[in-house]
This record gives sequence, C-alpha cells and structure tokens, in this order.
Amino acid sequence: MFDDISPSNSGRASGFGESFKILFRWKNSVYRLLWEPFLIYVASYITLSLIYDYVLSDSARIDFEAIAAYCSKYTSSLPIVLLLGFFTSTSMQRWFAVFNTLPGTAKVIAIFVLALKENAAEGAQMIQQYSRWILLSWTFTFRLICQPLKKLYPDLQSLQNAGLLLEHERLQLEQVQSHHASESDHYLSLAVLDWNLSILKRCNRQGLFMIPADCNRQVDALMAFKKSCCNTLKFSSKNIPVALIQVVTITVYSIGLASLMARNLADKNHATSFITGYFPMLNTFQYFLYLSWLRFGAMASNPFGEDDDDIDITKLLQSHIEDAERLQALYISSPADELVTKSIENPAKKWPRNFCVYTDEGAEQVDGADDGIGLTEV
Repeated sequence: MFDDISPSNSGRASGFGESFKILFRWKNSVYRLLWEPFLIYVASYITLSLIYDYVLSDSARIDFEAIAAYCSKYTSSLPIVLLLGFFTSTSMQRWFAVFNTLPGTAKVIAIFVLALKENAAEGAQMIQQYSRWILLSWTFTFRLICQPLKKLYPDLQSLQNAGLLLEHERLQLEQVQSHHASESDHYLSLAVLDWNLSILKRCNRQGLFMIPADCNRQVDALMAFKKSCCNTLKFSSKNIPVALIQVVTITVYSIGLASLMARNLADKNHATSFITGYFPMLNTFQYFLYLSWLRFGAMASNPFGEDDDDIDITKLLQSHIEDAERLQALYISSPADELVTKSIENPAKKWPRNFCVYTDEGAEQVDGADDGIGLTEV
C-alpha cells in the first residue's frame, strides 16, 4: 500500500528539470490509465476527418460543417469543470475519511499483552487466542467491503485453512450464518468480538491482570476497535450517490463525443485544416483532462477495489498478522527485554549533539562527529 512514496520516486521542486521526471513514470501514471481510450479517440477523430475529405459529397460536407460548428458551441457551453471539481473533491474527501477510520489491531492487542501478569499459566495461550480473534473480526469486517479480500477468503473453510479459524469455531459461526443469512459477515464479526469479551471475563475472574482496573481498560479498547470497524462499514455502505456518478459520466462522455466533431472547417487554409483534421491536440488534451478527473473520482469512490492506487487490504492484513506475532513474542520472551536491561545497566555517559549541516542537497555530517567532540556529560 505504501509503495513508491520515497523521495526518489516523487518529483522534487528544487533543481532544474527535477519536477519533470515524474512526468515520465509509467507505473500508476495517468498514461497507463488512459492509453486505451486515447488511442480509440484519436483513431475515431482521424476516421471522421478521412470521411469528410474523401467520402462525403459537397452537400454532405455542408451538413458535416454545420454539425461541427454546433458541436464546437456545445463543448464550450457546458459547466463541466465545476461539475467535475465537485465530484472529484467529494470523492477524495470521502477517500481520506475512510482511510482515517481504518481499524487497527496493534493497539488493542498491545494493551492486552501489557496488562497480563508475567509468566501466567495460560498467558501465552490467552494472547494467542485474543489476537487471532481480533484479526478474524477485522477480516470479517473488510470482507464486506473489499472484493479482493472476499476472493481470497470466500467462505469460512478458507479462513480455517489459513489458520484464522479453528474447526469448532467454524461450526459455531456457521450457526450464526444460518440465523443471519442476509448480513452474515457483520454478525460474524460481532460474534467473534463476543468471544474476546469472554476472554476478558475469564482473565478477570482468574486474576490474570496486573490490577483489577485493567479489565475495564481492555473493554474500552475492544469497544473502540468495534467502533472503528463499524465506522468503516458506515463510510463504505453510504457511498457517493449513483445518480451523481451517472451525471458526471454522461457529461464527460457527451463532451468526448461532441469534441470528435468539433472542428473549424470554415478555415480553408490547407496547412491549418490538415493539422486540425489529423492532429487533434487541443481537443484530445481537453477531453482527456476531463476523463482523467472522472477516472480519479471513480477510483476514489471505491478505495478497496482492485486498482493500482486502491488500499491494499490483503497486504494490510498480513502486516496485522506480523504485528500480532511480534506482540505475542514480546510477552513470552523478547530480545528487547535483554536490550532494555543492558542499556539501563550500561547507560550512555554523554548526550549526543547534532553534527549535521543542512544544505540544498540535504543533510551532511561535519568533521568531529565520529570523535565525540562537543558531547555533553550526563
């Protein structure tokens, strides 16, 4: 999801020509998105010019010129920039709102790990079950709104094969599915959260928390996680109205069709008429500016799709699984504990100072930093 965001992959404002390098990128570019309609548009435009020059009779050319003049007025009269600006800004605002409400799993798992007493009899097993069920609930939530994740885990058996679900748990969830067939994934997520509440109840009853108040903190964190899941479903279910998308789409393609005919045929200059007839630069640039806006707005309206710039939920799930494994290892035995102990027993004797000089080319280290010159005593 976070590929190609390094400074080397984005344009720089400083330096002559640096900002133009991004124009020659193909991956995730507008060229890759629009090259097919671009070829169709240019081929159609040239075909109409050939028909006008070599096929039509003199009377038919007069009608063709009248239609071309009408289309030229039509393309300049529609307030399409205002309409596309509203559609694109609405889609992008919704995209950022959805992105900011994505539920995370690391916080709720970390709070549970740090609240358990060390070396508890069932501590590692509790953490493993709690973390797996958090991941399972997260997966059920995004199966509702993410088609790639739905294809990856189409049913409960696929989740069991992936290790997110045990057989007796699958049988229990199949009963939930039978009672709520229309919105089964939503109720499956709630059922798994109920299992997490049961774990909290058992830990509190067995006295596994550091202090009794930790149980309330766990419940608050779990309910915050549930709220984030519900907010994600809310934003995804309340999509941009289909009527608005249809209006913008019809308007853009109407402009495209009209611009195929829009040309100044009254100019009888051979060189000028040849250029405007067979090299539609201005018409193509105007139409594809509108079409790119339409495509960006449509992509932003479905942030969990299969486009290159959509949020990669499958990769995000894998990162959550890795976080859960790391947090479980932190409870059992972690190299970080030994590092913290060693660092406390052998603390640094001096405070570091910044020996970097910042220039237009970036940060550079000055002489003396490696020798410890200028470090202050603790």
